[in-house]
Amino acid sequence: MKFTDMDMLQDYEKDTRMAAIAYALVETEIIDPNLRKIMSKAAASAARSQKNFMELIIKKGDRP
Repeated sequence: MKFTDMDMLQDYEKDTRMAAIAYALVETEIIDPNLRKIMSKAAASAARSQKNFMELIIKKGDRP
């Protein structure tokens, strides 16, 4: 199977989307406020990365 650059971009975008969801979900289970902050930052960072790659994919003329 041969993957294109777009396949790789779309795969990474999907992975960052799933990471943002997972970090946000895990954050709701944490009691320690310091650890909650860390998970919140991780979720926000993954969401920013997902947004950047989504915009790049759309700019290239495809759908995420």
